[in-house]
Amino acid sequence: MTGSFGPDSEMTYGYCTELLIQLMNRKCDVEAFDIEPLKAFLASIGDSVVCFKTDSIVKLHVHTLTPEKVLEHCRSFGEFITIKIENMSVQHTSSEEPAPAPAATAPVEKKRYAVVAVSNGPGIEELFRELGTDEIVQGGQTNNPSTNDFIEAFGRINAEHIFVLPNNGNIVMAANQAAEIYTEAKVHVIPAKNIGAGYVALSSMNLDSDNVEDIVSDAEAAISRITSAYVSPAVRDADMNGVHVTEGDTIGIVGKEIIVSKPSRMSATRELISYLIDGKERYMLTVFVGADPTPEEQAMLENHVAEAYPELEVYFISGGQEIYPYIFVAE
Repeated sequence: MTGSFGPDSEMTYGYCTELLIQLMNRKCDVEAFDIEPLKAFLASIGDSVVCFKTDSIVKLHVHTLTPEKVLEHCRSFGEFITIKIENMSVQHTSSEEPAPAPAATAPVEKKRYAVVAVSNGPGIEELFRELGTDEIVQGGQTNNPSTNDFIEAFGRINAEHIFVLPNNGNIVMAANQAAEIYTEAKVHVIPAKNIGAGYVALSSMNLDSDNVEDIVSDAEAAISRITSAYVSPAVRDADMNGVHVTEGDTIGIVGKEIIVSKPSRMSATRELISYLIDGKERYMLTVFVGADPTPEEQAMLENHVAEAYPELEVYFISGGQEIYPYIFVAE
């Protein structure tokens, strides 16, 4: 929505410019980098300046008519992690009538603990919230959230300690970086590299405990006891780990290894379950069902598991996740 801001409007209010910058050793002395000259520069071309350095990361906010000067200046000592530039004149002209003042609300009481988790399926999100997650960051295999996404999620929470479940190996680095930057709470990143690991970690966390280290160690111990696996469509031909993969097949993955590749999704899924259960001391299997399988297909799989493993405790959860028709957690 651009309101009355049009081709003949004047740029009165400038741009709200926010950057997250990684200082680079090839461009500056990262350890000795002085934030004060940068603050002075920002003040010379704008106002509402907020700028601070945490380790090798600089975060800044400024209202300016020339955001391009901010970008050019900052590229001299680092590279951008995130860039956010918003036209404040649009906001000021979007309505002729001033917005009513928000009703006064009581301040939110500060919690001791809070949980932030990454999720990409409505069923998984609902489950994580039921298990005590305070904020969900949307993301997944093809949609990795940024460091700033985590920082914004942290900012919506009023807690002393925040536990983060990245739930994807590609997201752990962004979560760790956000934890280093954020200063309003102590942030603990639990090394959950998939949804299954995040699920068992969250299930094991005693948020009534007074000992933060115990909460983290219990979650990490829970992750170490499980095996997660995935069923996924193959997007190209390949030969991996002695398994020949043909594009269009369904593959079964454990960790980073392809265990099985079959033309039929049901055949690949059954063989993957066999790999997870046969000859191993398993007592429980949790199955997150994605967006693709039909109720009939799920019923067939449920019957197969019940007949093949009558002593196994099995839970099917409607996860609704994309990409992976089935995610398994074997305990």
